[in-house]
Amino acid sequence: MRSGLTLLAAAGVLVGTAAAPAFAQPAELAPEGMAAHLAEVGSWRFATRERDSKGQPVCSEVWRFNADGTALVESGAERVTKSWRTAEDDGERWLYTTSLATNGAPDCTGGTSDPARYPRAESGFVLMFFNSGIALTCAPPEVVQGPDGKPVKFVSDESCWGTLAPLPNG
Repeated sequence: MRSGLTLLAAAGVLVGTAAAPAFAQPAELAPEGMAAHLAEVGSWRFATRERDSKGQPVCSEVWRFNADGTALVESGAERVTKSWRTAEDDGERWLYTTSLATNGAPDCTGGTSDPARYPRAESGFVLMFFNSGIALTCAPPEVVQGPDGKPVKFVSDESCWGTLAPLPNG
């Protein structure tokens, strides 16, 4: 029953998602293929899954990935330069970023960061791509006991906080 509900929930997410260009899904999801795909698309819209009272994402940003491993995040008036890399760990596709510098302007939530506190330590999260080309940004799946008593990976809705969608004309 649980797997049926999970399938229905996933289908609901996919049905409610706007169509993306045909090139939006990486052909090969190994770290090298995912890195090439992020850079090929170039510009992505990040949106929090959390919504405000009007149903809009609490935060929306533009993430620009360059093939040389540099990136720019535009969040409100803030501009953050980053380095990035992809990796695979236990079958999960990870995106790691290091924030190198900020202009200190307010981000999409109105908060500011002190430029003197940069660069920051590397951090990462799991990217889970759907056939539509949109990816969820998530914590790694939990390992739980399956119905047969064996460990299985379980991704809960609460463990994913945002989406990445290709922007047209990256």
